[in-house]
Amino acid sequence: MIFVDFWNAQLSWNEWHQRNGARGTVRIPWEHRFPQVLVQRVDPGAIYAGTYVYASYHPSQGADHGLRRFLHVMDGFTGYNVLVKERSPRSPARCPNPGCRQPISICPHCDRPIERTVEKGIDTALVTDLIRFGIDGHYDRAVLVAADADHVPAVKFLGGRMKQITHAWFRGQASELRNACWNHVHFDDLMPDLLADGSVGRAA
Repeated sequence: MIFVDFWNAQLSWNEWHQRNGARGTVRIPWEHRFPQVLVQRVDPGAIYAGTYVYASYHPSQGADHGLRRFLHVMDGFTGYNVLVKERSPRSPARCPNPGCRQPISICPHCDRPIERTVEKGIDTALVTDLIRFGIDGHYDRAVLVAADADHVPAVKFLGGRMKQITHAWFRGQASELRNACWNHVHFDDLMPDLLADGSVGRAA
């Protein structure tokens, strides 16, 4: 089983390709190659039991309408289960100067409102499923695609019950979660296989 924090993975993927000189957007090959490459690298003899993706969207941003459509399509990929939650409003940033601390709700440069949102329930849902499927015996080995150190207690709990969690992330990041897992793979090393169709630098 593969468990994916969508936004964590997508943003880090984009940043990695930008640092490595990609022109345009390099798409994650979600439908087939992504799970195939991970399973092949982690345990070639394993039986693929599905990919669980946890994502959120901003209800008032037009660009996220396309995201919701894509996530709906992703949910139909073979073996995929996609949980999508609406992002919640977050309190505005405040001036850090002592004696002021007034909220900053308008950008001082463009005079447009600053909307801040936060994911709620995504990390909890991922950890709940990771533990539930493990305890219920649905997997002995799972792949966790995430970077949040808050997942460490769940990973250690499962490790104590002989469940092997492989961390899949980018080199030099998320060391606390990586060290808590049974083992790890780096996307940096998987890129040739993930992008074997020559999609590096392809515009979206």
